[in-house]
Amino acid sequence: MEARGSGPRRPAGRRRLAGLFLLLAVVVIAAIVFGLRPRLAREKALAAAAEAEEDKLPAVNVALVRRSPAKSELELPGDLQGYLESPIFARADGYIRRRLVDYGDRVRAGQLLAELETPELDQQLGQARAGVAQSQAALRQYEAALVQANANLKLAEVTLARWKRLTDRGVFSKQEGDTKQADFEVRQAEVASAQANINAAQKTVEANQANLRRLEELKSFSRVTAPYDGVITSRNMDVGTLVNAGNSGPNREIFRIAQINRLRIFVNVPQTYAPLVRNGQHAELRVQELPGQVFAAIVARSTSSVDENSRTMLAILETPNPRGVLLPGMYTQVKFSFSGNQSAFLVPGDCLMLGREGPRLAVAGPDHIVHLRRIHIAHDYGAELEVDSGVSDGEMVILNPNDQVRENARVEVRGPAK
Repeated sequence: MEARGSGPRRPAGRRRLAGLFLLLAVVVIAAIVFGLRPRLAREKALAAAAEAEEDKLPAVNVALVRRSPAKSELELPGDLQGYLESPIFARADGYIRRRLVDYGDRVRAGQLLAELETPELDQQLGQARAGVAQSQAALRQYEAALVQANANLKLAEVTLARWKRLTDRGVFSKQEGDTKQADFEVRQAEVASAQANINAAQKTVEANQANLRRLEELKSFSRVTAPYDGVITSRNMDVGTLVNAGNSGPNREIFRIAQINRLRIFVNVPQTYAPLVRNGQHAELRVQELPGQVFAAIVARSTSSVDENSRTMLAILETPNPRGVLLPGMYTQVKFSFSGNQSAFLVPGDCLMLGREGPRLAVAGPDHIVHLRRIHIAHDYGAELEVDSGVSDGEMVILNPNDQVRENARVEVRGPAK
């Protein structure tokens, strides 16, 4: 009875177990299907995007070629300095006795600026004058000695002639005649010695007089005068200050004077524009503190060489300043004007392509097809290039061309850049 009761239950249990496995398989399959679908969709989208990217044209920025203007301008900073500017040092040691000018005073050439007290120099002058007087007195003594020597020589000559006649007649012996001859030669030597003493004394007098003139010249420098018309821009000493001659070591300048009725402007011209700046060229000068005022300037000279450190050329301009409006040391702006080449064209500097073929530009045509053009650069302004061949007015040149910019390549044009 037990075997008969358990027979029908076993197939039902197996069916339930098979259904459970089937349900589990369906769930697993559904999970796999629903997990793969988003991934496949993403992969499909990425593939479509990659295909679209491959088919997309490279985008480029362009700028229009424009004709070179009839005139170009360049504005550069400059420094104003006096046409002449000189430090005034003492030429003699001493103390400042009087100071007659101060900061900002306008002076004339030769005007007295200060007086020095020079006690040591005054003593040297007294000694020099005494030396000249002493040497002149010695000269007069030697001249008197020469007169006496000449008189003795004349007497010896007359005596010798008389004794020679008497000796020839036998009145005196030959020995006595030789003695008179010796006396005559001694007198000649005395005359020559006196003449030599006079020559030496004259040289001594000349040397002492030269030393006296030197000291008198130094004494004249106790009066400090202006070397030219100008304005006192610095004053470093006052009454009672000890000053030393010269400008070396710790010696300080007494005054500084500048000539400001005409000023110089020092401008560093970049290498790009250096060949365009020439002597005699006119320019305009402006100072921020003097709005609305324009001053004429002219290039007086330049270094005609470019400094290897700054890559600039120093140009020196001059401008009249009769009213004294401009002041030395001011910061100014100098505007140059250059004649342009209207047969040439201007293109941005960052469109240049360099290679074995030489300088080239990538031009985007109306059909957005790229054509590479060889050009000749007439002038390099840095930010812009002036070219006289290879492009035409109004054409579009590609800025910062990359490897995708090739001959006959199609591009997407953006711009033209402003």
